[in-house]
Amino acid sequence: MSQNTLLENLTTRTTGILYYSESENPLTIESWGHVPAAEITGKIATRHQVAPNVVKTISSADFFNEVERAPDPNDAPIVENAQRFKALHQFLKEHFTGIQVVRVEDGTSIPVYIVCHQLDDTCVALVTTAIES
Repeated sequence: MSQNTLLENLTTRTTGILYYSESENPLTIESWGHVPAAEITGKIATRHQVAPNVVKTISSADFFNEVERAPDPNDAPIVENAQRFKALHQFLKEHFTGIQVVRVEDGTSIPVYIVCHQLDDTCVALVTTAIES
C-alpha cells in the first residue's frame, strides 16, 4: 500500500474517534518520516522540552485493551467509539510492523502518542491528549 493510500485509510479510520479520559480528545495523524523505534522517546522529549524520564512507553496491548472496552454497554456512543478503536487497532496491526504507545507524564494534560512503524522505519504518529488530575 502506498504511503498516501495508507494515510488516507488511516484518516478514514480515525475520523470521529475520541480518546476518553477526564475529557474527550480526537486523534490527529502526523507523518514523521524515517525515525528508528529506539529514537522515538527522545524525539518526543525534545518536542515537549522535557527530561527523557518524563516520557513513558506503555504496553500497546494494555492501551488498546483499555480503549476497546465499553464500560457501559448501554451507552451507544461509547460502545461505537470502542468498536472503532478495535477496528483501528486491527488496521494498525495489519499495516505496520511495530506499535509503540508513549505518554508525556508532566502534568495533568498528558500528550499520548501511538507511534506506528513500517519495515523501513517510516513512522506515523496518532496523537491525542489525556487529562488526568
